Amino acid sequence: MARISFEYFPGRSEKANNQLEKTVSLLAQFQPEFQSVTYGAGGSDQQGSYDAVVAMQATSGIPTASHLTYTGANREDIEAFADKLWEADIKRIVALRGDDRAESKNTPFENTPEFVAALKACHPFEIAVACYPEVHPKAGSIKEDLAVLKAKQEAGATSAITQFFFDNSKFYEFVSQAREAGITIPIIPGILPIYNFVKVCEMAEACGTYVPEHVYEAFANGAICGSSDLEIASELLKAQVHDLAYAGYEAVHIYTLNKVPLAKVASEAFIEAHQALSHQRKVA
Repeated sequence: MARISFEYFPGRSEKANNQLEKTVSLLAQFQPEFQSVTYGAGGSDQQGSYDAVVAMQATSGIPTASHLTYTGANREDIEAFADKLWEADIKRIVALRGDDRAESKNTPFENTPEFVAALKACHPFEIAVACYPEVHPKAGSIKEDLAVLKAKQEAGATSAITQFFFDNSKFYEFVSQAREAGITIPIIPGILPIYNFVKVCEMAEACGTYVPEHVYEAFANGAICGSSDLEIASELLKAQVHDLAYAGYEAVHIYTLNKVPLAKVASEAFIEAHQALSHQRKVA
C-alpha cells in the first residue's frame, strides 16, 4: 500500500499562509500518513512554525510533525518548545542539527543523537531524522555517516527521511549498506520536484547530490522540442517514483515547496504504480 507524506514551510505573509492552507487542503486528497513543517535555524521562525503546525493539524485532521533544530539554540527553549508541541497534541518531530550559519558557542547538544535522546526524555514523540544517500557533506565516509544514523536510531529515532536524490541506484545502495550496518528503522526516500532546474542544480551541488546526465538531457531536449519545464519535471518524477514502487518501497516523502502541481503528479504516479502492482499480484 502506498504511503505518502508531505513537507511544507511556514508562510511569511498572509498571502503565503493562504496559499499554504490551499495547498494542504488540495493535497489532503492523497490521505498522507503525515505532513511536516520546517523550522528556522536556531528557532528563528519558531512561532511561525508552531502556529502552522497546530493550524494544519487542526484544519486537515492529518498528523503533523514539527521540524526542530538545535544549532544556535539553548536547551531550555528547545525543551519548552517540545512541551508546547506535546500539549497541542503534536506527537511527531523531525529532529535536525540545523543550519551551521546559526551556530553559536552555546550549542546545547554535542550531536543529533544526543538531541534525539533529550526529546525522547521530554515525551514519547515519534521522531524522524535525516539521512544522506550520497553521504553528508561533513562526513568523512559512508561508514562514518552510517554510524551517526545508527546512533540516532539507538537514541530513539523511529524513522529516517533522506536528503533529496535523483539517482535511485544510490538510494538503493545506501539502504542496503544501512541494513548491513544494523539500521532497522524505516528509511523514507525524500523526493524533490524540480520547478527551477538551475536552482535545484545549485542546491544539489551545495549538499553533494548527484544530478544524472539523463536529467540534464531531459531539460536540454525539452527546450529544443518545445516541452515546458513543468512537463519535463513531471515525467522525471513519474519515472522516479514508479521505480521506487516497483523496487518495493511503500512510502515517499515529498518536499512540496508549498506548491501543488508536481506534488500531485508524484503522489498520483506513486499510488498508481502500487495499484498496478497489487493488481498484478491478484492476477498471478
